[in-house]
Amino acid sequence: MRSIKKITFMSMLFSLLLCICISAKAAVLDRQQFFDLGNCNTTTSIEIVENTTGNIVYVVEPQYIQKAYEMLENMKFSTITTYDAYAKENHVGISTYTMKFHQKDNTIKQIEITQDNLYTNQWFLSPQQMPNDFYYFAKYMTLIKQNYKKSFSEQDFYKNMILWKDNPIIFPKSENYYHEQYGVMAEFKTLNTVLNGNAVYDLDTQTLSVNGIKANLYGEQIKGITYVAAKDFAQLICYNTVWDDTLKILLIQQQKNDNHRWEKLRGTPKIYGHMNTVFDTNISFKDFLNIDSQQPLTKVAIKNEKTNYTKTITDETDLQEILDILNHTTIYQIEKQTIQADEPTFRYAVTLYQDNKAVKTFSMTSQNVMKDEIYRVSVSTSFFDWIYHVNEIAYAKAILNQWKVV
Repeated sequence: MRSIKKITFMSMLFSLLLCICISAKAAVLDRQQFFDLGNCNTTTSIEIVENTTGNIVYVVEPQYIQKAYEMLENMKFSTITTYDAYAKENHVGISTYTMKFHQKDNTIKQIEITQDNLYTNQWFLSPQQMPNDFYYFAKYMTLIKQNYKKSFSEQDFYKNMILWKDNPIIFPKSENYYHEQYGVMAEFKTLNTVLNGNAVYDLDTQTLSVNGIKANLYGEQIKGITYVAAKDFAQLICYNTVWDDTLKILLIQQQKNDNHRWEKLRGTPKIYGHMNTVFDTNISFKDFLNIDSQQPLTKVAIKNEKTNYTKTITDETDLQEILDILNHTTIYQIEKQTIQADEPTFRYAVTLYQDNKAVKTFSMTSQNVMKDEIYRVSVSTSFFDWIYHVNEIAYAKAILNQWKVV
C-alpha cells in the first residue's frame, strides 16, 4: 500500500515539475512574442504619451529606437503572466506612460508603463529592477524632446511647420520653407495676425516695428508674399520658441511675462517686486540669501532630492546668470516657517559657493517656495523653471550616456 502511495506521489511530483518546465518555456516564448523583437529595423517611430498631461513625443532617431528594443530584449523579469490573471488579483490603475511602436501608419505594439510594471491588454510583466529602465527611457524622452499634442500627426513631420499652442498654424496662401541661416521662413501677414503681434514690417530696410520700437528682422519676398524668419519674429515679440531639428518643427510657446521671468533674457535687467521690502519678519530677500552680491559665485550645486542626482555648475557665464536671476527674481512674501503642509513636489537643494566655500543652502519647490532652516520665501517661477531645466536635462543626458546613445 505504501509502495502504491509512493508511486502515486512520484507521479504527481513529476507531472508538477513537467508543468513548471512547460510554463517556464511558455513564458520565454510569450516574452519574445510580447516584445516582437524582430521589428526593430522596420519600426519607423515610437510614440510616447504622458498620460497625466496628455503630452506626446515622437522618437524617430534610429539609435533611440534600437536602444528601446535592446532594453526590452535584455530586461530581466520577476513575473510574466497574463493581464487577465493579474487584473483579477490586483488593482490596475492608470499607467504613467503609453508607448506605441509604429511602422509607417500602423501601430504594431502598444505597451503601458509604470515605475514597476509593463503590460498590454494580454500580458503583464514585472521587471526585477524598479523603477525600471524603460520607465526612465519614457520619462527622459519626454524631457529632452518637445511635447506635441494628439492633434499633431506623424505625417506632419519634416515640413517646416509652426505650432502655436500645440496646434499647427495654417498658412492658406503660402508654404513655409527652410533658410539655412535664418531657419523656417513664414508669411509675415498670417504669422503677425495669429500671434497678435501688432507689428509693421519694412522689407526694404529689413526692420520690424512694434509699438514704436524697431528691430532688425530678416525677410524675403516670393511671388508678392513677404516671408520673415519665424523664430526671430516670435522672439522679438517676446514669445518663447523651441526648434526641433529632427522633426523640422518650430514650436511657439506662450508670451513671456515680466512677473514670471528674469529680464536678463531680453538683455535689459530690471527689478520687479520688492527686493528690500521688510515684511513682518524684518528680513529682506538679500538677507535671506546672505551672500556678498559683489563677490562672484564659484560654484552652484543643485540636487534633486527625489533622484539624488546633483548637477554642479562651475562655468563663469552660467554662474553669473544664476546670480542675475537671484538678484532680479520677484519676491511675494518672506515669513518665518510655521507648522504647515510641506511642498515636496520636485524639490531641489541648492548650495551657493563663493571662494569655493558653501555660503548658502536652501530648498526649492515646484510651488515656487524657497526654504532654509528658518524662513519660507514665496517667489516667481523664474528660478524654479531654470533649476528644473538645468538639473533634469543634465540627469537625462547622464542616463542616456549610461545607455550609450548620446
